[in-house]
Amino acid sequence: MSRVTRRAVLKGAAGLALTTIGPLTVFDTPAAADGALSFGDAIITVENTTVRSTEFWVEVPVKLNAPTACTIVLEYETLNGSGTIGAFPGAATAGADFIAARGFVIFQPGERVKLVKIRLVRPLAEGKSIVLQVSDFGHPLFGLAHTSGEVRWGPHPSIATSYPKDDVQLPPLPAHGTVIFSDRLLDREFASDDGFTPNGRPCWQSRLATGRRQDGNKELGYYADPALDPETTVWGIDPASGCRFIQAEYHEEGLSDRQGGKLVPGWRKETPFRFSAAMVTSRTLFNRITINSYVEFNVRLMRVPGSWPGLWLLPVAPGWPPEIDVIEAYITGLPQYRDDVVFSSIHWKGEKGPDARGAAMPLGLVEEGASLFSRFNRFGCLIGTQQIVYYFNDKPYCAMPNLVGAGPWYMLLDVAVGGPAGEPENPSAFPARMHIAGVKVIQF
Repeated sequence: MSRVTRRAVLKGAAGLALTTIGPLTVFDTPAAADGALSFGDAIITVENTTVRSTEFWVEVPVKLNAPTACTIVLEYETLNGSGTIGAFPGAATAGADFIAARGFVIFQPGERVKLVKIRLVRPLAEGKSIVLQVSDFGHPLFGLAHTSGEVRWGPHPSIATSYPKDDVQLPPLPAHGTVIFSDRLLDREFASDDGFTPNGRPCWQSRLATGRRQDGNKELGYYADPALDPETTVWGIDPASGCRFIQAEYHEEGLSDRQGGKLVPGWRKETPFRFSAAMVTSRTLFNRITINSYVEFNVRLMRVPGSWPGLWLLPVAPGWPPEIDVIEAYITGLPQYRDDVVFSSIHWKGEKGPDARGAAMPLGLVEEGASLFSRFNRFGCLIGTQQIVYYFNDKPYCAMPNLVGAGPWYMLLDVAVGGPAGEPENPSAFPARMHIAGVKVIQF
């Protein structure tokens, strides 16, 4: 049994609006001819599984056709099959055959088989079945493509017994590195339009090298600087924590173009920019991140639907791609939104144009009680020659192949508005802040 759609990563095809810097973006295409869910070159299948009448547990294999160099996160769900009813844990459901389950399957680079365990309430009778569906995970970018397999009665043991464990541990952070950059961003003149203080000293830059807007991402925020846009605040010091913050803000009347008119998004010219976004980059201040560099951001976010905070690494050389996205958080007010999820990804120049791979990771699977909003967390990545590994509070959770090269790179912290996070339904919830306790770079 198989019900499938297929996802693909945008690769810069003609007619697609791609910005100089853009998020990992996906769209649905018709089902693959082989009826399989695919991620790049990896094909995911759910094995049809048999269970004997003496068994009360069944393990269903979820398989990749070949090892992948990227972390893949999937969501599984048990569904009623032929003549069966699932009961939620702890619920009394008349005639229930199995305990309904929902969870995650994570393939780390090199892994090929994961087993999903289903508990039976009663032995599965001949002619009945249970459906296990596996889907993309990561709203709003992923979540539509899925494939499935069936559990049925059979006279032989479960086929899962023939699959050995192939767990691969991501590497821990190395020890004994040298801190080559560290900053809490507390200087009075910590950021400016050109990345230099009035006396010529390098500082954080308050915009991209290419400008102050991201029309290709359909963003609703203009990257402001209070020295240039006095109606905005953009950043400050939080008196409670003593930490720097940057913030996206709502401006009901729109932002001035400094010439008597209003600033207008290039992709939606009928309305002005009613949000200011915030960005600081280390392009002029520190731009020597390279192989065997570990970059760490210590931040706390705010849960404001329609905001899109991110921590990136960008290349010193002009042009895009490549790009390393340490995290992006697409904060929405939709029911599918989980507030412990971050996206970690890479962008590189493939044979047919810009390419990207990434994973949406529920950080509650990495650290119990993980919260992006109630406390500071340390997000980092270690750039290796062959692999880029991502860390949450020193715990590795995700890895991508190093298809982006050695750099050198610089850092970017931003709070965008719109794009994949959608249009804010409640502008009064703004400002959306990113609190910054510090950033550092360690060289190993």
